[in-house]
Amino acid sequence: MQPLAAQQRYATLKAMGVTLWVPRKRLVGAAPSHQCDWPEAAAPVSGKEKLLAEMQNHQQPPAQTPPSDPHPVQPAKPEPAPAPPPPAAVLETTPPLVADVWLLANGWQLVIERLQESPLTQPDLRLLQNLLAALYPGGLGIVSQHAFAWPLPGVPLERGDEEELNLSLRAFLTGAQFRSPPVGVLVFGERSGQLLSAHQALPLPDVYTAPSLEQLLQNPQAKQAFWQQAGTNGLRARFASSPVMM
Repeated sequence: MQPLAAQQRYATLKAMGVTLWVPRKRLVGAAPSHQCDWPEAAAPVSGKEKLLAEMQNHQQPPAQTPPSDPHPVQPAKPEPAPAPPPPAAVLETTPPLVADVWLLANGWQLVIERLQESPLTQPDLRLLQNLLAALYPGGLGIVSQHAFAWPLPGVPLERGDEEELNLSLRAFLTGAQFRSPPVGVLVFGERSGQLLSAHQALPLPDVYTAPSLEQLLQNPQAKQAFWQQAGTNGLRARFASSPVMM
């Protein structure tokens, strides 16, 4: 992985919830820094000095034109124009990823992948409410709701290399905006599920994947298959056994 530029580092730290402070001028009483080239403040110029400078510019004699040559030199034949350079390769960027993240009262997180300009609809919310009631019959509240969006402005990513996206999403789920690391993560959406299921330096607890809400709404067979899989892979037992913490 290539080193990040300064703008990319600032954007990545911002996504992780880290506040970065950068001084804009030399601090009073601070030791000299060999890594910062502080610009020297320009001395103020008075109006009188500006007027004198303009008068000197107007008083300069005009440049004399050289005498014409009685035997003008014949212009050289123009050289053929060089071939145009090949067109630069267009940088393909990673498709954006937008997800809503819900923190539940039992310490679990719901990661709901959605389109960039399409917020959750009433059918989506009704489906999530029914799923939570089925997974946790005693009733479960939502502690907080957050939104994750990638890429950040000024941070292009090459298509096919989503390592930065994966690290940023994991850092967001374990960031300071949540009180503690999640007990488990339930992901709705194929792309987010693949990212969080991969092994990375920032590990997460149990991650369970599910089809997108759109697929579950439009395909009853997908909804039935997910519910059967939730019983086979232990999601239902694991989710229902997590006590309310918040």
